[in-house]
Amino acid sequence: MLTYATRTTTTRTTTTTKRASLFCLRKFVSFEGARKREESSSRASFSGRMAALTEDEDVDANHNNNTTTTTTTNTTAKKNKKEDAEKKKGPTPAPKHTRKYGTPMTGYQLEHGAKLMAEDSPFASLNLKEAMKSGAAKGVRCRQHVNPLSQKFSAPSRTPDWAAIFKEPVKPMTIDVGCGGGRFPLAMAQRFRERNFLGVDVREALVERGEKWGEFAEVSENVAFAAGNCTVSLKPWLDDYNENNRDEKRRGKVELVCVQFPDPHFKRKHWKRRVVQKQMVDALASGLEEGARVFLQSDVKEVAEDMRDKFEKFGNGKFVVDESLHGNEEVIFEADAPDISDWEGEEHEGFVPTWYKKGWLKENPLGIPTEREVQTTNEGQPCFRVMLVRT
Repeated sequence: MLTYATRTTTTRTTTTTKRASLFCLRKFVSFEGARKREESSSRASFSGRMAALTEDEDVDANHNNNTTTTTTTNTTAKKNKKEDAEKKKGPTPAPKHTRKYGTPMTGYQLEHGAKLMAEDSPFASLNLKEAMKSGAAKGVRCRQHVNPLSQKFSAPSRTPDWAAIFKEPVKPMTIDVGCGGGRFPLAMAQRFRERNFLGVDVREALVERGEKWGEFAEVSENVAFAAGNCTVSLKPWLDDYNENNRDEKRRGKVELVCVQFPDPHFKRKHWKRRVVQKQMVDALASGLEEGARVFLQSDVKEVAEDMRDKFEKFGNGKFVVDESLHGNEEVIFEADAPDISDWEGEEHEGFVPTWYKKGWLKENPLGIPTEREVQTTNEGQPCFRVMLVRT
């Protein structure tokens, strides 16, 4: 019985092994057949493609040439991709964030800044180029468009200490809203020593550099800079200036407020970010004395129209167009009539602009341009200007 069981087990094992071997052999044969068919099909397909591509030329030589061309093309593409990656590592022409004072500018800012410091620049007398070379002031790189509705700028900034920032507060004062680089108030302070000038901007880096430029140009006695959002800060500043302006050491009145080339904020949903709003018009209507002027200008016609029309709508009759300038037809050009459909709706309360009839001023009546104005006029583009008077 033991012998029979052993033989039976051996027979079963042998049978199982044979079946497994046969199964593997069948799989191998099937795989080899599929591989050979695929190779045959590939050769036929390749031969067909090569035959279609070549007529009289040698197929093998043409194949070698194509292979070389493809390899060269791939190498060139990789080289170009590598060069593009290296370029991206370099300085970008458009700054994305406000940077700390002293960070060097790059790209188109340097080119534009160099032109503003050239010998034929309207600001050459400030000698700011020498200030940069000597290290008295450094270039700054700032974000061009800032959201004034952000939490940082939603509250009024601290009121300046008027007696500290001006040597003689009794002089009449000019406020430049959104002074940018600050060359306009600096050049005005240099030409008109009998007046004080305050440049205001939300970008602190520009304000700090403006102060350093003023010291180097020796005009710091009658020019100062302050950081703040004028839309919300002008009212408390003017209230403080006027409230403490009744003692024996009377301060000079605010005789001029300039809003020049403000951020356009083109999208309709961002119009509420524009600097001239009802809040600012109310502040100037209550804070300026009779005879004070407001100068508005922009290289974007729609923005200039928006500023002008808001002063007419929200000024409560306390502002008029300066007839001493706009009354001379030789110094103005016509302004477009408003589209009545734009002023339909309950929110406008039946208001329709009329100041457009007074036209735009051809030239800057102040005699000193801003940085943006220099760039615009050099490009042969128009500026849209209007002078208002507080009644």
